[in-house]
Amino acid sequence: MSQYFGKAVHAAFVVPDIEKSIRRMLDSGIGPVYVMRRIRVAARYRGTRHDVLITAAFVYSGTMQYEFVQQHDDAPSAYREFLLRHPQGGFHHLAYFCDGFDAVLQEATAKGGLFDLVQEFITPDGTAYEIYVEPRNVADPLQVQLMVHGPMEPFFAQMEQAAANWDGSEPIRNALDMLPPAMRPPVE
Repeated sequence: MSQYFGKAVHAAFVVPDIEKSIRRMLDSGIGPVYVMRRIRVAARYRGTRHDVLITAAFVYSGTMQYEFVQQHDDAPSAYREFLLRHPQGGFHHLAYFCDGFDAVLQEATAKGGLFDLVQEFITPDGTAYEIYVEPRNVADPLQVQLMVHGPMEPFFAQMEQAAANWDGSEPIRNALDMLPPAMRPPVE
């Protein structure tokens, strides 16, 4: 994927039990873990609107960020599709920042990569701010998450800085507290 999209921002795992994954990180001395619990995210999955209820957790080890996602409902999504193939969970996607989705996908195609759009996370007006694509004609694809430069970069930088100086206090933190109010998804 790096040949098409550059430097990955994080590696993400879709899991059936996020609390177990959080505990594993903390027990290994990796933290703090930033969690968004039971958020309803506006999304389109394979072209059709399906909002998903998820918990997402982020943790840094050095400069590497790991994300863990658990879906709590049966809405069609990239996460649900993955767990149907891998009920035990596992490595789901690599994330990259870009200047624009169309431009980066055109560049990838010019380099020989063919990708299909799987899921889009959208604003209230329907504009995609984050997308998942997967390589075409791959039986068990590793997905790619593309995020437009901007809103998430300060959020990630704050978490990375906190991890660099973490003394073991406050091992689990509310990630929603770090997002600007306009970017906070509804919690259920």
